[in-house]
Amino acid sequence: MAHKWGTRALTATTVVTLAATLAGCNGDSEGSKNTGSSTTTTTSTSANGGGGDTTAAGDGKLSPTGADLSKYTAQQMQWSKDTCTDDVKELKSFSLRDLAPVNDRSECAKIKVPKDYSDPGKGEIEVMVTRTKPAKGENHRVLMTNPGGPGGPAGAFSVITAALSPLGESHVVIGIDPRGVGGGTRLTCKSYSARGVTDYRNLSDTDISALQTAAKKTVDECARENGDLLPYITTANTARDHELVRQLLKVETVDYYGVSAGTWLGAYYSTLFPKQVGRFVLDSNTEFTGTLQSSWATQPMSFQRRFKDQLLPWLARQNTTYDLGSTPDDVNASYEDIRKAAGEGKLGQFEPMIIDNIVAQTLYSDRGFQSSGALLALLKQAMNGDAEALRTAEGAAGGGRTKKDIDDSRNQNTVFMAIRCNDTSWNKDEKSYVDRAKQDGQKYPLVGYFDMANECAYWPYKAQDMKVDTSKAPQMLLVQTENDPATAYEGGLKAHKASKNTRFLAVNDQGNHGAVLGSGNLCVEQQTYGFLQNGKLMDKDSVCPGIALPKDKEVHKVGFDPEGEKLAMPVDPTPQWKKALLAVLGAVLDELLTPKNTAPRD
Repeated sequence: MAHKWGTRALTATTVVTLAATLAGCNGDSEGSKNTGSSTTTTTSTSANGGGGDTTAAGDGKLSPTGADLSKYTAQQMQWSKDTCTDDVKELKSFSLRDLAPVNDRSECAKIKVPKDYSDPGKGEIEVMVTRTKPAKGENHRVLMTNPGGPGGPAGAFSVITAALSPLGESHVVIGIDPRGVGGGTRLTCKSYSARGVTDYRNLSDTDISALQTAAKKTVDECARENGDLLPYITTANTARDHELVRQLLKVETVDYYGVSAGTWLGAYYSTLFPKQVGRFVLDSNTEFTGTLQSSWATQPMSFQRRFKDQLLPWLARQNTTYDLGSTPDDVNASYEDIRKAAGEGKLGQFEPMIIDNIVAQTLYSDRGFQSSGALLALLKQAMNGDAEALRTAEGAAGGGRTKKDIDDSRNQNTVFMAIRCNDTSWNKDEKSYVDRAKQDGQKYPLVGYFDMANECAYWPYKAQDMKVDTSKAPQMLLVQTENDPATAYEGGLKAHKASKNTRFLAVNDQGNHGAVLGSGNLCVEQQTYGFLQNGKLMDKDSVCPGIALPKDKEVHKVGFDPEGEKLAMPVDPTPQWKKALLAVLGAVLDELLTPKNTAPRD
């Protein structure tokens, strides 16, 4: 689940190159987001994305009003490689023995879906579906996938899932782009920023007012220009899109693997269509039994925890590589010095807010720690007068973004905003966000100040507030790392305790966001893939041991010991060449799971 970052940031793809850049310089082979002038004038409309609040949970109806949807359920899916989006097609460029054949078995189709399942007369849109078939055999189970966001396209993620896991052999792997994004009908609005705001820790009343004005302008223009579609971009409708695809595939049940906000989607689907639920694995869980506002409210704490308990100590252990300090306190002092220099204009394009953004984004994966180290090392050198180091950092972090990249980011920004504001109610008092951000910022400075202005405070549509109740569905598996920055462990545990049909698999002393796919944790893989492939679910809540961070030779203790039966780590049979391959694919996966709401604002 993405944080709503600040007005400008750099993408994860370009940041990752910093690790390799620094490695080339140092010869390190492993380096390879009051009182404002804007006023709240929003009014709630009756549009609510298709009558989600009238749906009886678990009734299994595709239309909550029983409308005739035969036009849509009688479609024939036309599969073609040419229909796939560029991010799926471009996976062919990786000359990897495991990915290329999987990509060759991938194809796509567009289907028509009603904007409003309760009233199909309001019009229709298109949704893209990606399918990867196993190499051998027939009558395989169907696995639907979602990478989170909310609003992240699922096509490339589904192909990577098939390539990085044994699920590509046991399942037909499906990725359904959430409505409004990816290869279907796209919803894209302008996002406005408060020009000149470079450090959320030091905002004047004028700055805060400007941020609120920009947020309100973003919402007002988006609603004015796209109000015919915007209210229907909801998780409930995306879940119905998934159910429509299930019917078109002519299977009785579907399995599911969802990450982050994909757990929110999986919980919605299992609430609406419990009889169609097969084997569900929800990875890095939102507090899906609560509200999105409550889920996001934990992020300042959980990002700071990952930063303080894992990144800073790791950088200290790698001091010979990055020269940022030999203790966590020393590294934090270096970080604050770098931010100060940035605030004084000594680090070119790297403003304090941008540095915080980049470092927070790299916390999503363990591999990202090397990117943080590389960037901060270069900026420390630049702070001390090394102009070449600054040019290197700017070149590595500033290149590679095409117009299409920016358009895709704006598209995902818009759908991200629509889903989180449409799904559940948010506080409409704009000052409440200022007060909360100031409180959070004092305790959790990395990202605590970032939510000074929230678009949902100005949202003109009535939120669905659908009650999530998974109890009518079969048992599901929830997986959560202890130090997950984006979906706090505490929220996932609350969702589990409120959902009696779930088992909870904690991962001790680990903090990557996305605990299963590409993590390299064999204990986690054994439990999750075993369940998805064979239907074998743990008898009780359990705990897997964590794995070492990059360059570390052992796992370092953090935080608390999660409750549950302690499981052992299986012996790793993976040959070295395979580990190298998986590492490359893992870097691609990191990009898919890292938030894209970083497009330049208008």
